[in-house]
Amino acid sequence: MQRVIVLGASNVTLGFPLIVEGLRQSFDEPIQLFSAHGHGRSFGLRSRVLVRRLPAICECGLWDALVTQPTCDSQPLALLTDVGNDLLFGVKPDLLLSWVEESVVRLREMDASVTLVTLPLKRVLRLSAARYHATRMVFFPGPGRDWATMQQMVIDVDAGLREMAARHQCQLVSPRGEWYGIDPIHVRRSRRAVAWSEYLSAWPEIDSVQVGWRSTLRSLPYWRLAPAERDLWGRTRFASQPAWTHDDGSSVWLY
Repeated sequence: MQRVIVLGASNVTLGFPLIVEGLRQSFDEPIQLFSAHGHGRSFGLRSRVLVRRLPAICECGLWDALVTQPTCDSQPLALLTDVGNDLLFGVKPDLLLSWVEESVVRLREMDASVTLVTLPLKRVLRLSAARYHATRMVFFPGPGRDWATMQQMVIDVDAGLREMAARHQCQLVSPRGEWYGIDPIHVRRSRRAVAWSEYLSAWPEIDSVQVGWRSTLRSLPYWRLAPAERDLWGRTRFASQPAWTHDDGSSVWLY
């Protein structure tokens, strides 16, 4: 059994069907995929998008679930991405980096090989102030920081992630500018398979992971999977885990 942990936000959600199938096809043994993600997901805040709220990644049930799992023969593999979301919630770089580091420390204590995905720094810094404010209002409406302040915060977080990766002996992957279009936050649909192949191939303990394109129709079953806890229309709803199992013994656990 190969255990994989993926933490992130909307890019993980959009690419989740590709992640699951790419991992399944790349390992000779069943995979056990634990993931905490979702549109607008925060590492340290309980986040809300429209009528849905999700617990902070640092506080969700994923960590207790991992502790109770039997030890696997293979080293766990972990990937953290979508770190910049919290900046748009108004979180300062030092606090955001402390949340990410808390997750990294927990994963390293489990002897996981950890890959950190940096921010798409060059792509973000090429934005005009008008494009920044338009993007922020679409995805994170409400009062926000001015563009000059946000630029410096993005630079600080990117530098902090790089220092963190070196200190905790993590792999570091940087998104490519050409993966993004008008939307500077989300990888373009046509480039998702390429991006996830690169992210999931960064672990030195394994051979490369090849992620293939998947149609919207074939992706829907994965997007419909329910996490262990979420609030919908003001009511907390729970779902038993694993959220999905396959005949080959693979499973998906969502938090």
